[in-house]
Amino acid sequence: MQLLQTSFDAATKLPNWLVILLFGVPFVGGLTFYIFKTRHARSWRKGIFPQSLKPTEDNYLEAYLALGAKLFLINYQESKEKVQFINQYFNRYFTKANYNFGDSLLFSLKYPIRTKTITDWMKIHLQDEGSRSQIIYFLAGLALINGRMNSSELNFLKQINQELELSPDNLTKILAIYAAYANHQKENTVKKSVTKTTYAHEILGIPKEATLEQIKKAYRKLVKIHHPDHFATGTESQQKMAAEKFVEIQNAYESLIG
Repeated sequence: MQLLQTSFDAATKLPNWLVILLFGVPFVGGLTFYIFKTRHARSWRKGIFPQSLKPTEDNYLEAYLALGAKLFLINYQESKEKVQFINQYFNRYFTKANYNFGDSLLFSLKYPIRTKTITDWMKIHLQDEGSRSQIIYFLAGLALINGRMNSSELNFLKQINQELELSPDNLTKILAIYAAYANHQKENTVKKSVTKTTYAHEILGIPKEATLEQIKKAYRKLVKIHHPDHFATGTESQQKMAAEKFVEIQNAYESLIG
């Protein structure tokens, strides 16, 4: 107590400007740092995805999660399966992201983000069709977790697809791929060769009666969009998604021309 009193007496003898400098600057600095660190949380609470966020792995994950939470709010059915899907998806593709899954999901559910603020941010940082399509693949997989989707979820997917400035055909192809894959999984061994071919046509987005030239044309078009080389400067998650999609396209093409 004596030491504290001595320090206080010494401080009162200092010039006013020096007292302000010694005690005021740390306070202002601490307050500024707090405001800086919490500025994004304040925007999120208002339903705004901060446009100043940098295109890092963590921020892409938060954007994906915020959109996924919107699907949760549309339809809470099978919420357990949806949580598992998101967690597995992020563990697979966002291996270097630093986040608390439970806290982030609860926050996004409590403070739903206006989708336009998310898609506007994504359009700034995702210039190509392939990267933007990855988001639709994620959302479609989440909505179709058990093979069914209600009209509200479908309208949400259409909205995001449109806001990302992707063609309606893009969503149609993605949903067709999921549908063909689901049917493929259900078919018995005798019909597997038939369903595999059907699935390949769905992946390439071509009719079953497509000619060899149409198959090659569709393949070349998809390669331009999803080739891993186009994601060389992207995040690790984008590169991994593109690589897996490219292998799927390659396998579909080879099954049709082989």
